[in-house]
Amino acid sequence: MKIVEPAKKYDFWLRGGRVIDPARSLDGEADVLVSGCRIVPPPENGHIDPADVKEVVDCSGCLVLPGLIDHHVHFSWNTSGITPDVFCLPNGVTAACDAGSVGTNAFENFVRFRILPAITTLQALVNVTTGGMAGAGYMENIDPALYDERAMAYLFDRYRPHLYGFKLRIGKDISEGMGLRPLEESVKLARKYRTRLSLHATYPLEPMPEIVDRLGRGDVLCHTFQAKGPYSILDENGRIFPEVWSARERGVLFDSAQGRIHCSFPVARAAIEQGFPPDVISTDLITFSVYQERLFSLPVTMSRFLALDMSLYDVVRRVTAVPASLMGLGGEIGTLRPGALADVAVMKLEERKFDFQDSYGNSLPASALLLPQMTLKAGRCCWRNTAFTAFCR
Repeated sequence: MKIVEPAKKYDFWLRGGRVIDPARSLDGEADVLVSGCRIVPPPENGHIDPADVKEVVDCSGCLVLPGLIDHHVHFSWNTSGITPDVFCLPNGVTAACDAGSVGTNAFENFVRFRILPAITTLQALVNVTTGGMAGAGYMENIDPALYDERAMAYLFDRYRPHLYGFKLRIGKDISEGMGLRPLEESVKLARKYRTRLSLHATYPLEPMPEIVDRLGRGDVLCHTFQAKGPYSILDENGRIFPEVWSARERGVLFDSAQGRIHCSFPVARAAIEQGFPPDVISTDLITFSVYQERLFSLPVTMSRFLALDMSLYDVVRRVTAVPASLMGLGGEIGTLRPGALADVAVMKLEERKFDFQDSYGNSLPASALLLPQMTLKAGRCCWRNTAFTAFCR
């Protein structure tokens, strides 16, 4: 005769950790309960019987965070793409946005074969060009005369829940001889389809004030702290341009999107010291940078901003509540609020002294590193550090 054990009331009790949930303005020791796919509230009397819990996880000495969201990463099949779940889940990342890897020609297949099969919650920017980012050494043709508006209309009609907006890259080797016309036409497209434009502007050929003046509410300037070429967000005196401040005031968003070559520590430090931190912290990871020495992962990117004197709370907010809201999923992901999807990242903030290096030859002394321990996605444990035994019984 088969003996059936009674179902447990809770699947996980994450006990005794420091919970940081900026969506609820919460930072302090608390318990997190998971039942099925959702975060659930504690019982009214405050007493949790361990017998009612399938797994009690001792999180003392750990951070318990909403599942992290990487706002800018590349998952296409070309030479720059990485596999979503293999990269995301071991790093506490439970949601992400592909940053315009594919254009209108391939986007439908990208949804079917990359976004939908993933455990990780994914959205994607569609590149304004038909071919998208073909790979290293092959720049896309951003001539607006070649944009396929018929395909754009089809994609936004059928796949809008998966579409985060449009993506355009400008700068040396991409927009030479075109001026800002591709940017202006891409902004028009974003307004036409009631979405955002995410703009890559590394080694820009025009001054940054002229670029940001063309962006509107909800648009994103990627690689905020890049310093290639003559133009950055800083003027000749190292001050944030007034036009950049004005852009933020009217709702333009600034994403760190660090990548291999897109973040200068001196530019980032100067901006943060002037009260201009990024709105979103992301990696811009591709095949050539994932797990490499300068970038590695989103927790490492977060650790860089801790070394740049941002608070842990502010860093966590920029990889949870803010990108969740931008994806239209605020309250569902990016929070540990009861009723939200049970996406959870358990981490340790380990004290250790070392130096980060950027691609410009600058060193950044650091004293702490975020180390992933356990990842829950929709209430299922999808990854766990084997050294994190984490059992109370």
